[in-house]
Amino acid sequence: MRKILVIESSADDAERLRTLLAKEDVEMALCGTGAEAERVFAAGVGFAAVFILWEIPGPPFGFTLLARCRQFWPETPVIVMSGMLDAALATRAHALGARDFLEKPLESERVKSCLRRAFAGQDPLSPLVAQLRRGIVGDSSALLTTLKQIARVIPHADSSVLLIGESGTGKELLAQAIHHSGPRAGKPWVAVNVGEIPATLIESALFGHERGSFTGATELRKGFLEESQDGVLFLDEIGDLDVTLQVKLLRAIQEKEFRRLGGTKALPFAARLVSATNRDLATAVNQGMFRRDLFHRIAEVTIQVPPLRERKGDVDVLLSHLLELYRGDRQVSLARETLTILRSYPFPGNVRELQNLLKAALIECEGGTILPHHLPLRSMGAFLTSEDGGVTNTSSAPKNESEQPHEELLLELRRSLPRNWLELGHREARQHYEQAFDRVYLRYLIERARYNVKRAAEAAGIDPKTLRRRWEECGLPPLRTGDEKSDE
Repeated sequence: MRKILVIESSADDAERLRTLLAKEDVEMALCGTGAEAERVFAAGVGFAAVFILWEIPGPPFGFTLLARCRQFWPETPVIVMSGMLDAALATRAHALGARDFLEKPLESERVKSCLRRAFAGQDPLSPLVAQLRRGIVGDSSALLTTLKQIARVIPHADSSVLLIGESGTGKELLAQAIHHSGPRAGKPWVAVNVGEIPATLIESALFGHERGSFTGATELRKGFLEESQDGVLFLDEIGDLDVTLQVKLLRAIQEKEFRRLGGTKALPFAARLVSATNRDLATAVNQGMFRRDLFHRIAEVTIQVPPLRERKGDVDVLLSHLLELYRGDRQVSLARETLTILRSYPFPGNVRELQNLLKAALIECEGGTILPHHLPLRSMGAFLTSEDGGVTNTSSAPKNESEQPHEELLLELRRSLPRNWLELGHREARQHYEQAFDRVYLRYLIERARYNVKRAAEAAGIDPKTLRRRWEECGLPPLRTGDEKSDE
């Protein structure tokens, strides 16, 4: 059954619409005002179609709601209703993205015809995919393919799901989407990272224990299997589970029951199991490191989660989202050169690494623009942007203390000089070169002088004011005002 949203202020007209659509296999949600509709938009629930009364009491009014609806659900067909027979109004509604225009009083065949056109060729999963996209940032085809797989499995409340992907790809976020968008939403959500629990405690953590079952068990403790009843149990890094415990988990899944440590009473296990791993479990099975029968039990549906380097175009979208999330009240943007570096960087740590890089850059950046040197270049492994837009990994280069400044200078030059630098005038090209040199030279100069500006200036044979001016011209983070005493 498909869900439709009706934004209609007249209770009588809403009931008439419900009656007209009674045999169309749809479930109708009703909003009586524009404010109510806004709250539904913000909740992120997907719909197969939306009916909007143009004269809805606002604010926001009908034309604003139509624009907002297209913003939240760009693929959802919208049908505008109005008591005014006005060709100009219908034209405006179509221009704003409405699929159809209905005049009141509503006629049965006209309403049904509009709805059927809206549903024609529409994937029944589209509303659910649209809902998932509200909480998972990205527009790439690789991510969309994964979300469609997630949408297909969500309604099947008892099927187990195995998410396979590198660390930092967002496997837990997808597991949460399976829970919150599925039939078990509102029931318990229990997430367990198997690899983080010591081997001596994992059995008790999963299955619980009775009082006195072992030394130190002074009271009864419920395990994760018991706490997740009727909800979703998410076992992250399940490939790290000890083989002996794999047997106990398999039995709990097969028999749908388990016992606490030291207990004799069988307890029901009725949670949906969602697991995740960054390991190749098929190879682990062949090597005898993971039980084949357990593998088949936890992987009734297997979904590959793409790494960030395969999600072409998503870096820009994620950066925009995360920058808005992390910058607070600051007005901060990314320099073009910084964006170029991040677009070409392969992100071995995936989305989690992107989050950490941006947080570190925001800490380093005290101005309004995040420049390349604000990035944690050393932790990025000195990946250089190549001529063809790919990356060159220089992490295998020597890292002794005497060669590190040379590497950073080459890196800074590569990133600072525009591609067409040989076509520039001599003065302009030299300015790019000198700023790149100064950014590296001055950073090391200040570090060696322990941020004593006067001592650094003396070592360089320049005036402290000149040092500060060059420092600022290079876009380096402002030296603390407290350092003025160092000039004395």
